[in-house]
Amino acid sequence: MKRILVIFGLIIFSLIILIGYGNKSISTNTNNSLQPKQVIENYFKYYNQKDRQGLLSTLTSWHDQPNVVFGLENLKFIKLVSIGNEDMRITNSYLYFGRGKVNGVEEKNVVSYKVTYISVYSKDTPPWSVGLHTKYFTLIKESDNAPWLIDDSGY
Repeated sequence: MKRILVIFGLIIFSLIILIGYGNKSISTNTNNSLQPKQVIENYFKYYNQKDRQGLLSTLTSWHDQPNVVFGLENLKFIKLVSIGNEDMRITNSYLYFGRGKVNGVEEKNVVSYKVTYISVYSKDTPPWSVGLHTKYFTLIKESDNAPWLIDDSGY
Protein backbone atom coordinates (compact mmCIF):
# COMPACT_ATOMS: atom_id res chain seq x y z
CA MET A 1 0.00 0.00 0.00
CA LYS A 2 2.84 2.36 0.86
CA ARG A 3 4.46 1.64 -2.48
CA ILE A 4 1.28 2.59 -4.34
CA LEU A 5 1.10 5.91 -2.46
CA VAL A 6 4.75 6.65 -3.28
CA ILE A 7 4.17 5.88 -6.99
CA PHE A 8 1.01 8.02 -7.01
CA GLY A 9 2.93 10.86 -5.34
CA LEU A 10 5.71 10.65 -7.92
CA ILE A 11 3.19 10.76 -10.76
CA ILE A 12 1.51 13.84 -9.29
CA PHE A 13 4.89 15.51 -8.71
CA SER A 14 5.93 14.74 -12.32
CA LEU A 15 2.70 16.21 -13.67
CA ILE A 16 3.18 19.36 -11.62
CA ILE A 17 6.73 19.78 -12.96
CA LEU A 18 5.63 19.20 -16.57
CA ILE A 19 2.69 21.56 -16.26
CA GLY A 20 4.91 24.26 -14.77
CA TYR A 21 6.84 24.56 -18.03
CA GLY A 22 3.66 25.63 -19.83
CA ASN A 23 2.98 28.37 -17.31
CA LYS A 24 2.01 31.74 -18.79
CA SER A 25 0.90 35.05 -17.35
CA ILE A 26 -2.81 35.45 -16.88
CA SER A 27 -4.62 38.75 -17.01
CA THR A 28 -7.23 39.59 -14.41
CA ASN A 29 -10.93 40.09 -15.05
CA THR A 30 -11.07 43.87 -14.79
CA ASN A 31 -13.15 44.56 -17.88
CA ASN A 32 -15.57 43.01 -20.33
CA SER A 33 -12.95 42.19 -22.96
CA LEU A 34 -11.80 38.84 -21.53
CA GLN A 35 -12.58 35.80 -23.60
CA PRO A 36 -14.23 32.78 -21.89
CA LYS A 37 -10.98 30.79 -21.79
CA GLN A 38 -9.21 33.70 -20.07
CA VAL A 39 -11.94 33.75 -17.41
CA ILE A 40 -11.35 30.03 -16.76
CA GLU A 41 -7.60 30.67 -16.52
CA ASN A 42 -8.23 33.45 -13.98
CA TYR A 43 -10.55 31.17 -12.00
CA PHE A 44 -7.74 28.64 -11.51
CA LYS A 45 -5.20 31.38 -10.80
CA TYR A 46 -7.38 32.80 -8.01
CA TYR A 47 -8.28 29.34 -6.75
CA ASN A 48 -4.59 28.45 -6.39
CA GLN A 49 -3.95 31.76 -4.61
CA LYS A 50 -6.88 30.99 -2.26
CA ASP A 51 -8.33 34.37 -3.22
CA ARG A 52 -12.09 34.09 -2.62
CA GLN A 53 -12.80 37.63 -3.91
CA GLY A 54 -10.79 36.97 -7.07
CA LEU A 55 -12.60 33.67 -7.54
CA LEU A 56 -15.96 35.39 -7.17
CA SER A 57 -14.94 37.90 -9.87
CA THR A 58 -14.93 35.01 -12.37
CA LEU A 59 -18.30 33.59 -11.25
CA THR A 60 -21.90 34.70 -11.65
CA SER A 61 -23.50 36.28 -8.59
CA TRP A 62 -25.38 33.18 -7.48
CA HIS A 63 -22.04 31.72 -6.32
CA ASP A 64 -21.62 34.55 -3.80
CA GLN A 65 -23.72 32.94 -1.06
CA PRO A 66 -22.73 32.22 2.55
CA ASN A 67 -23.34 28.49 2.05
CA VAL A 68 -20.97 28.21 -0.96
CA VAL A 69 -17.75 26.55 0.18
CA PHE A 70 -14.71 26.43 -2.09
CA GLY A 71 -12.53 24.21 0.12
CA LEU A 72 -9.73 26.76 0.18
CA GLU A 73 -8.68 25.87 3.73
CA ASN A 74 -7.59 22.37 2.64
CA LEU A 75 -6.17 23.36 -0.76
CA LYS A 76 -2.45 22.83 -1.22
CA PHE A 77 -2.27 23.28 -5.00
CA ILE A 78 -4.52 23.49 -8.05
CA LYS A 79 -3.30 23.89 -11.62
CA LEU A 80 -5.13 24.19 -14.92
CA VAL A 81 -3.89 21.59 -17.41
CA SER A 82 -6.03 22.26 -20.48
CA ILE A 83 -9.17 23.88 -21.84
CA GLY A 84 -10.80 21.97 -24.67
CA ASN A 85 -12.85 23.24 -27.57
CA GLU A 86 -16.40 24.53 -27.19
CA ASP A 87 -18.80 21.69 -26.38
CA MET A 88 -22.30 22.26 -27.78
CA ARG A 89 -23.68 19.15 -26.06
CA ILE A 90 -22.99 20.67 -22.65
CA THR A 91 -24.19 24.10 -23.78
CA ASN A 92 -27.50 22.63 -25.01
CA SER A 93 -27.87 20.62 -21.82
CA TYR A 94 -27.30 23.79 -19.79
CA LEU A 95 -29.86 25.74 -21.84
CA TYR A 96 -32.64 23.15 -21.86
CA PHE A 97 -32.18 21.25 -18.58
CA GLY A 98 -29.85 23.32 -16.38
CA ARG A 99 -29.58 26.87 -15.08
CA GLY A 100 -30.08 28.30 -18.58
CA LYS A 101 -33.69 27.19 -18.36
CA VAL A 102 -34.31 29.47 -15.37
CA ASN A 103 -31.97 32.46 -15.90
CA GLY A 104 -33.16 33.39 -19.40
CA VAL A 105 -29.70 33.74 -20.95
CA GLU A 106 -29.64 33.80 -24.76
CA GLU A 107 -27.99 30.89 -26.59
CA LYS A 108 -25.45 33.22 -28.25
CA ASN A 109 -24.24 34.21 -24.77
CA VAL A 110 -23.46 30.68 -23.54
CA VAL A 111 -20.32 28.59 -24.10
CA SER A 112 -19.08 25.38 -22.48
CA TYR A 113 -15.61 23.86 -22.34
CA LYS A 114 -14.07 20.61 -21.17
CA VAL A 115 -11.45 21.59 -18.56
CA THR A 116 -8.72 19.36 -17.14
CA TYR A 117 -6.87 20.28 -13.97
CA ILE A 118 -4.82 18.75 -11.19
CA SER A 119 -5.50 19.38 -7.51
CA VAL A 120 -3.84 18.53 -4.21
CA TYR A 121 -5.65 18.92 -0.89
CA SER A 122 -4.46 18.25 2.63
CA LYS A 123 -7.64 16.22 3.22
CA ASP A 124 -8.91 13.97 0.44
CA THR A 125 -12.62 14.36 1.19
CA PRO A 126 -15.49 14.83 -1.24
CA PRO A 127 -16.10 16.94 -3.18
CA TRP A 128 -12.43 17.98 -3.14
CA SER A 129 -10.13 15.16 -4.10
CA VAL A 130 -6.49 14.82 -5.02
CA GLY A 131 -5.57 14.01 -8.61
CA LEU A 132 -6.24 14.79 -12.24
CA HIS A 133 -9.83 15.88 -12.93
CA THR A 134 -11.97 16.76 -15.93
CA LYS A 135 -15.04 18.98 -15.58
CA TYR A 136 -17.22 20.95 -17.94
CA PHE A 137 -17.40 24.71 -17.35
CA THR A 138 -20.30 26.75 -18.71
CA LEU A 139 -19.84 30.50 -19.04
CA ILE A 140 -22.49 33.08 -19.76
CA LYS A 141 -22.84 36.76 -20.58
CA GLU A 142 -25.94 38.23 -18.99
CA SER A 143 -26.15 40.67 -21.93
CA ASP A 144 -24.14 41.45 -25.04
CA ASN A 145 -22.12 44.07 -23.10
CA ALA A 146 -21.62 42.02 -19.93
CA PRO A 147 -18.45 40.08 -19.12
CA TRP A 148 -18.15 36.32 -19.53
CA LEU A 149 -18.57 34.60 -16.15
CA ILE A 150 -18.61 30.97 -15.05
CA ASP A 151 -22.17 29.99 -14.17
CA ASP A 152 -21.87 26.22 -13.86
CA SER A 153 -19.32 23.44 -13.68
CA GLY A 154 -19.53 19.72 -13.22
CA TYR A 155 -18.80 16.27 -14.54
